[in-house]
Amino acid sequence: MNHLSILVTALGGLSAAVSTLPAQSWVATTAPSANWGAIACSADGRNLLVGIGPPEAETVGVLYVSHDSGAAWTTAGTAAGTWSSVASSADGAKLVAADSLHGLIYTSDDSGSSWRTSNVPKEVWNSVACSADGTRLVAASGSGGIIYRSVDSGQTWAATGAPSGGWVSIASSADGHTLVAADGANVWVSTNSGATFQATPVTNGYDPAFVACSADGTKLAAGIGSGVVISADSGATWASYAVFSNYISCASAACSADGTKLAVLGVAGDPMAPAGYILISGNSGATWLPTPSPIVGLPPGYWDWSGIAITADGCKLTAAASDGAGFFGPLQGGVFVLQSTPAPPLAIARSGGSLVLSSVVLSIDFVLQQSPDLGTTNWTDVPGTPVLDYSTLRNQVAVPAPAGPMFYRLASP
Repeated sequence: MNHLSILVTALGGLSAAVSTLPAQSWVATTAPSANWGAIACSADGRNLLVGIGPPEAETVGVLYVSHDSGAAWTTAGTAAGTWSSVASSADGAKLVAADSLHGLIYTSDDSGSSWRTSNVPKEVWNSVACSADGTRLVAASGSGGIIYRSVDSGQTWAATGAPSGGWVSIASSADGHTLVAADGANVWVSTNSGATFQATPVTNGYDPAFVACSADGTKLAAGIGSGVVISADSGATWASYAVFSNYISCASAACSADGTKLAVLGVAGDPMAPAGYILISGNSGATWLPTPSPIVGLPPGYWDWSGIAITADGCKLTAAASDGAGFFGPLQGGVFVLQSTPAPPLAIARSGGSLVLSSVVLSIDFVLQQSPDLGTTNWTDVPGTPVLDYSTLRNQVAVPAPAGPMFYRLASP
């Protein structure tokens, strides 16, 4: 067993490692070559949803789903469309997808096997998001549109209190109460499920693009121009970080459940410039690392990246690429996975006569184990099935409080 994190003693001592994001290698999934654009994943990254275009707005196609991290794919039961945005619940069961070509919002309650449309007006939908349990949905439209919300997994919709605007992106906290949206001029935040929105003080002279939100809604990120702005207080204040060079603009962003691990996709405005980069940060945007090209020998930045999704632990990045051409000839679109090794902290808390052990939803398999003696090799699995707390994206296991010392650890096969 490769023991990656140990929680020491039932009396509350903690020894925990924090995962960084070293640049690993992209692995191609079996998704066919296409102009992939919108992409979403479950909290553990095993369930994926991906759709064709934009950026190739004239291209239409059906949605694809995978339930094994991209090893196999099936087409979803939707009509052909141009998929501007997709979102997934934490368990991958509830999905939402925006068809900007036909102005429709599709929702699924069965991991993409069947879909429905609802009473939401036909709009040019640019972005959708959902709460971790998939019950609270939001959809943002451009060209003077407004933001709509649903509290019943998309069966019915109603307008939020957001002003009319050219909304380009929206993100949601795990419980759906905090929303962050960009309208091309400002970043707006709602802390009451969309009843009201407040413009935030982001004034660096660039138009905001894509936004991301931590599970608790306190840490926000927005791509603005060639940089990223980060807030640790739900948008009250912001810090700015330079990310790309001047000819690269932020086009998409994603963050881990705790908001410390970020991924930002940049695209070139100059047709003679590289096609696009994906950069990652493991420290809330203070420093950034480029991810490699999927093709060995091809420099980072020469790939037509078009969408990104990240797991709750921030250690698995799934990215969509569109068909295109670069300095090195034609590039075939696909869906790729970049996995780093988690080193997850394991938390412990008392609850009556029990202990509650918890960790963020992980992107690789771990086993929770216990032993009364750190010096022994006879660790045993902790009984009980983890229960997901949708508000924090943490798996929890309750165990009886031991009479003496007890040690707990997360171990990977």
